[in-house]
Parts: sequence; structure tokens; C-alpha cells
Amino acid sequence: MSGFVTFDRVLGTVAILVGVVGIWRAEWLFEKLYKREKTIREALLREANTILQSYASFSRALQGIDLDPKEMAKDGAFATLTSYHFQQLLHGSDYTPQELGELRKVTREQVEKQAQVYGKLLVATGIGKLKSGLEFNTDLER
Repeated sequence: MSGFVTFDRVLGTVAILVGVVGIWRAEWLFEKLYKREKTIREALLREANTILQSYASFSRALQGIDLDPKEMAKDGAFATLTSYHFQQLLHGSDYTPQELGELRKVTREQVEKQAQVYGKLLVATGIGKLKSGLEFNTDLER
């Protein structure tokens, strides 16, 4: 009987058991990964749907509203509102309404500063000209 149970056979049995456990563990991890991918996919689709519905609502609202010509055009206004929505998703549970308001204010200031940078770049490269009667805001350079 001692000839039947050899070191090689015990080692082979252990290797088979480790392989079976490894396969079972890999299958479990792939199931978990699939569930996570499905959850992420659903979340992304929900957010894409929210953005499209928001754009439709925004477009509908613009049918009865004239935007201030000194402010952003409709595309820029919608992009800013979408940015605010994403900020609320990212920070909504951690920030108070006042902190979200401050974040929106800072975001708007950043948009204005970057718009001026782009405007100056467009003029400097000769791609565009500053509209008559307008000048760059020196307060934004601080």
C-alpha cells in the first residue's frame, strides 16, 4: 500500500486541487467583473440619457427665451449646465448646497478666463479678429 501513495502522486493531487481552486476563483472574479461592467454601463447610459433629455429641455426653453447677447451662446450655456450636473454627481453627497454654489461660481470664472485665453490665441494666430466694440477683460488676467 505504501507504494501507491508516493510523493509524486501527492504532489500531483495537490497541483490538481490548486488548479481547480484557481479556475473556480477566476470564474468568480469574471462574474464579479461582468456585474461591475454591467453596472457601469447602465450608469453611463443613464447619464447619457439625462444629458440628452436636458439638451432637449434646454432647447425647448430657448424657444421662449432670448439669451443675453453679452453672455454665452446657447451651446456654451448648455455645456456649462452639463458641467454643473457632473459636478453635482461627483460631489453632491460630500458638498453642501452652498459649497456646490461656490464650485459653480469658480467653474464659471474658469470658463471665462479660459475663453479669454482662447480668444487671444485666435487673434494672435490670425484665425480670427476681435469684434468691433469689444476688448479683452483685463480683470480676468489676475
